[in-house]
Amino acid sequence: MKNTFITFLALIAGIVATAQPRATEGSTDFQKTSQPAAIIELPYPQNIVDKAIDDYMAKRGVKGSNNKDFRLYRGVKINNAADLNNDLYFKTDYKSRREKDITIVSLVVAKNGEDVKARVAPDNSTIAGATDFLNDLAVAAEAYNLEVMVKDQEDLVKKSQRKYDNLVDDQKDYEKKIRNLQDKIESNKQDQQKQLSELQKQQGVLEVLKAKRKSQ
Repeated sequence: MKNTFITFLALIAGIVATAQPRATEGSTDFQKTSQPAAIIELPYPQNIVDKAIDDYMAKRGVKGSNNKDFRLYRGVKINNAADLNNDLYFKTDYKSRREKDITIVSLVVAKNGEDVKARVAPDNSTIAGATDFLNDLAVAAEAYNLEVMVKDQEDLVKKSQRKYDNLVDDQKDYEKKIRNLQDKIESNKQDQQKQLSELQKQQGVLEVLKAKRKSQ
């Protein structure tokens, strides 16, 4: 438990020491087309990032759906100043086979209901808003990851507490059994003494009878 707690503190320290990730402008493959995208690298496993995105969007009142390699959220304002809602396409993937604890997030922004793959030209008009959106998401993902770590650590503490409590209960049972055995040992000693007295008595009677037989 001590080693687990030290590991937990080290992870927390790593989060504090690491600079907040920042989104950049780039591009990503989208259904056999190349589309402008905001991209950010987050220092968390892919499953955590996926859940963090869902949680972040759910708090904005938006539910996602799977769209091939992307997670789609429809009717979202990418910032408070936006007049129109957009469709947000998120794609996540681990950075490399050796760096599966780092996730690359790509965000493609489309007009509400737009068929992105049918664009005749790249649309860069929302990239700035998309990078800001990912920067805000990074803060939310950090908070979500910390909550997961806290919950996992709480579960470990509860598990350790249950194991400790079970060991304490086992000790009480063992001590009770020892006391019972000690009582049985003491009772056995007393029974032995009584039986020894009875044996000596019966041996005495036997000796008297044998002596009487010889005298006849």
